[in-house]
Amino acid sequence: MTTERFGTREEVIRWIKKVGIDNKVTVIISRSDTETGKRGRSNKIIFGCDKGGKHKISDSGTQSASKKCGCPFKIRSTLAKDGSGWKIDVKCGLHNHGLPDRLEGHSFIGRLTTDEKQHVADLAKRHVALRNILLSLQDKFPENVTRITQVYKHKSVIEKEIRGPMSEIQHLFKLIEDAGYVYWSRKHDDSEVVKEIFWAHPDSVKLLNIFPIVLVMDSTYKTNKYRQPLFEIVGMTSTELTFAVGFAYMESEQTENFCWVLEKLKELFVKKDIFHINKNVGAKCKQHVVNDLQKTIDTLWMEVVWASDEVEYGQRLHQLEQACVDYSGFINYVKDTWLTPHRHRFVGAWINRVLHLGNTTTNRVESAHWKLKQMLGNSIGDMVKCWEAMNNNLRLQLGNIRASFQKSFYEVEHAHVSPFYGYLRGSVSRAALRRIAEELLKVDYVGTNRQICGCTLRTSYGLPCACELGRYRVGGIPIPIDVVRYNVVLVCLGNPCLTFFPMTSSHSPNVSIYCIGFVNQNHWVQVNMKEGFPLPPVTLDWKKFRSHIATTWMLGFAGRMQHWQLLTPVLA
Repeated sequence: MTTERFGTREEVIRWIKKVGIDNKVTVIISRSDTETGKRGRSNKIIFGCDKGGKHKISDSGTQSASKKCGCPFKIRSTLAKDGSGWKIDVKCGLHNHGLPDRLEGHSFIGRLTTDEKQHVADLAKRHVALRNILLSLQDKFPENVTRITQVYKHKSVIEKEIRGPMSEIQHLFKLIEDAGYVYWSRKHDDSEVVKEIFWAHPDSVKLLNIFPIVLVMDSTYKTNKYRQPLFEIVGMTSTELTFAVGFAYMESEQTENFCWVLEKLKELFVKKDIFHINKNVGAKCKQHVVNDLQKTIDTLWMEVVWASDEVEYGQRLHQLEQACVDYSGFINYVKDTWLTPHRHRFVGAWINRVLHLGNTTTNRVESAHWKLKQMLGNSIGDMVKCWEAMNNNLRLQLGNIRASFQKSFYEVEHAHVSPFYGYLRGSVSRAALRRIAEELLKVDYVGTNRQICGCTLRTSYGLPCACELGRYRVGGIPIPIDVVRYNVVLVCLGNPCLTFFPMTSSHSPNVSIYCIGFVNQNHWVQVNMKEGFPLPPVTLDWKKFRSHIATTWMLGFAGRMQHWQLLTPVLA
């Protein structure tokens, strides 16, 4: 009993509930009313014990329990007639039951407050496990007696509010679209039921086109409550980190399902297919060759393209050269533009080989499965929860990859400070430099003998092997940049300024030019130049050690190098 007056309805409710909790009594609002001017309506609140009332027996057939035992406890609160505020009258202060020692497990007392609900929402958004959310609540709010069931229910409410009226698959598509993913799906014939879905992060697509050499694929299970297999495709960066290319949920693991996913994977590549090569060769053939021979030469060209091995390739190319003996412009175009620099990309004799970069098992993709499942936490989530976990996992993965690129660009390991690696530092990943350094240790007993060497590093990783490194050491020259990249022109702005052309291939229109500058006599940085900028003189090492066919690089860039010579007096 109290004579205190309360200014508002909320104040009296808050006070009564607090006093009840302090006395281990759960006070609830049994009935309330608000004055509206109509007869019989007045401002009042009737409080009672949560064990008041009678248990209603249902025919649900399930086992249930009730806390109600007809407790007579009753408090009435109304507005005082003198206008001093809300007053309290205890109509019955007795209980017909014992009072608990503690309030843990009580559904009403355990309800989350506004601040507690926000805390749960923040942690749920970061996929924190429910048990850890509960522990965090107890740490932040010491008086909290919420149980894990209530945390779970509030998390479900949050998810329903976010999803709104959308179905699960509609919500998934919306999330994928909002995040800018590339995705495809297909449905059962004559129905709206989705049977497969494939998606890829936009940054993953960029990485795929930069590092397309090796892809590892595998299915994993127990990632969702529908028990659908998750098909994951991963690649490897130049820093030897794994990146997820794409994910697919499939109805089943039949050949037809895998073929559909792989067809969509092909669409992620920037289009550089053989159709366009054949189209360009056909157009050039019409320019140089008389009509009667065009069909014959087209047939011979296709035989070159589909040659099954190098011996057959040599035979087919010789036949093409014989047929084009009077059309040097055409055969030179075919060889210099396509076959010499790019045959390993589209001719059957080369594309049937495997450059595996050390990936001879599915360990890399299985490791990716494990990390994803760590993020998922359990296998009972729906498609949306799985996608959110994948998206968060990708964010962490891409952050690590970007950091590895920056480390390779700015940091130099002690083993790579030798001038022998001078052209590679800052342009080649530290992982590649480590493999080259390990291979360099073999030079003492391999020398320049290719048979002893075996050229495994060149075959498996596309990096210079021991016999190649031996030739550079004998010549006393640093490792050229183009031995680890094809069709790359490197321009060094320093004292003096130099150009490095590829040493073993002929000039190609599909060339990448990298320009680096030496800053403060200390380190190299990449310099962004305008299209068609003048090229400084070529390095003497290139002139000395290049192959015969590489001379076409000088011819292809002669105009830009002459432009440099004209500017030199001005720059001086």
